[in-house]
Amino acid sequence: MSQIRFHLDRLLSERNWKIPDLVKRSGVNKNTLYAMKKNAITRVDLRVLERICDALSCKLSDLMTYEPEGETHTKGLLFILSGPSGAGKNTLINALRDRYDLGLTFIPSFSTRPMRPGETNGNPYYFVSREEFMRMAERGEFLEYETIHGNLYGTHLLSYERALNEGRIIIKDIDVNGALNMKRVFGDRVILIYVRPTCLDDLEGRLHHRGDKEEDIRIRMQRLKYEESLSDQFDFLIFNDDVATATAELAHIIRTCTRKHA
Repeated sequence: MSQIRFHLDRLLSERNWKIPDLVKRSGVNKNTLYAMKKNAITRVDLRVLERICDALSCKLSDLMTYEPEGETHTKGLLFILSGPSGAGKNTLINALRDRYDLGLTFIPSFSTRPMRPGETNGNPYYFVSREEFMRMAERGEFLEYETIHGNLYGTHLLSYERALNEGRIIIKDIDVNGALNMKRVFGDRVILIYVRPTCLDDLEGRLHHRGDKEEDIRIRMQRLKYEESLSDQFDFLIFNDDVATATAELAHIIRTCTRKHA
């Protein structure tokens, strides 16, 4: 059966808004908005759509889409690795891409830092000016962004949404808060994988080994307890004591979840 689908829930989540926020900004009746959010609305005035799009600063195609009868969509999956600093998340992703042919997509974040020799736009980041980055942030395009060593880094929601709707299998490392936010936005299309060594005392030594500064190590170790407190909200746990073993386990998780999702 053909249908028109509204994406109000996602648009509100991207902006960290609730229905009352949109009521205030658009003047649209709250019952209409709640029905639209649940895709339970059967008719709507064009002027109402215009007011909602104006309030959200979005296009009509962002708010609603038409799915013809019989059309099937292959929905992608997003595998997110998260965990404490020094757990080896990037090491696992790089090893996975080198050793296994799983057809994975890696979506770079956006950054304002200068491009280094050998880098290109999109590898390892999409490089933009600080002004453009802040304009994107004001439009609600980032799930999250933060300042690291004076440069801005942001996770771009629309890039993930497009890739998922194209049926891609994506892998990404994000901090625990960003990972849980992704799960809230994209639901069961997100598989959360928490990575840590069996012995957490090993983390500090790993950070020293990779050359982190003492102050950075202190801050990261202080955050460890908070990160561990959220680990039970993840779908899988990988103990990364041996890279080859942990990479094989990660590949098995991806293959199993992808087959179930097909």
